[in-house]
Amino acid sequence: VSIQVAFTEVMTVTGTPQLTLETGGVDRDVNYASGDGSNTLTFTYTVQAGDTTGDLDYKATTSLALNGGTINDAAGNAATLTLATPGDANSLGNNKALVIDGVAPTVTNVTSTTGNGTLKVGDEASIQVVFSDTVNVANTPQLTLETGSTDRDVNYVSGTGSNTLTFTYTVQAGDASSDLDYKATTSLALNGGTIADAAGNAATLTLATPGASGSLGANKALVIDSTAPTVTSVTSSTSNGNYKLDDVIVVSVNFSEEVTLSSGGRLVLTLETGATDRTVTIFGPFTGTSGSGTYTVQATDTSSDLDYKATSSLALTVGTLRDAAANDATLTLVAPGAVNSLGANKAL
Repeated sequence: VSIQVAFTEVMTVTGTPQLTLETGGVDRDVNYASGDGSNTLTFTYTVQAGDTTGDLDYKATTSLALNGGTINDAAGNAATLTLATPGDANSLGNNKALVIDGVAPTVTNVTSTTGNGTLKVGDEASIQVVFSDTVNVANTPQLTLETGSTDRDVNYVSGTGSNTLTFTYTVQAGDASSDLDYKATTSLALNGGTIADAAGNAATLTLATPGASGSLGANKALVIDSTAPTVTSVTSSTSNGNYKLDDVIVVSVNFSEEVTLSSGGRLVLTLETGATDRTVTIFGPFTGTSGSGTYTVQATDTSSDLDYKATSSLALTVGTLRDAAANDATLTLVAPGAVNSLGANKAL
């Protein structure tokens, strides 16, 4: 900023007089730059970090100082250096409207408008990064989230011209978190873009430590569960042995996590029982890690080691079978006779 101090006559200058400006927390002494032999002396002010004022002015009527130099007229009379009262007629503040903003915007909070709860594959979370000042955004900054074995970089989608930037995260297969948060204090990145305030100050992108006050994890309780329940084993509570016509055998299907079979739901397991295959039906509603049904031996049924028919022998014929995050269970079984199959677990 080039500032001119006008005198009533031509002045001769030696040394480096200074003008003290009111610039917020720290006042700035700016040096004389030119004007010797004229009635107008120029001082140059370079805005520094932290400087701020709504209308730039000098600090007081005594803000023009010789600083070891001289300001004299041609006859050698020392100039009177008293200035107009700041803000009054002929002051810098009255003559010009110069707003100084040397304060970089900082991140004050990271939160989400998505309700607390569990998210599954395909669900979206809207994440907000809040700044201390209005910012303008160019291109597509990114926020890196901690989502298990693979971290996710989520893109900026909206918010330029405000103090709140929104990023959208879509849950992908394999993502997992007991309390969604970004990865580190450095997880907000420009990605070739810019985030700056109206004065052009580049925003400071440092985030609160994950889990600390002001972090996404502290502000929200978002559980990420993209892992579908799987069948861990098929077994029976019926004792090993030989079974005849009309005997009843209990068959149980065990899952990797708690699942819910909806009311009226039917989970059907097809058994290999000779000429005619038989089925075991598990009826809903039920919630747990294991569901059971019964098989009643019928005429002509025969097997030297009872097992299901194939890896595809478990089917959901009615309703839904899901975990708490609403991930649909994967019903693929191990091969008949393999470890954790009915045939391997029992001798029926």
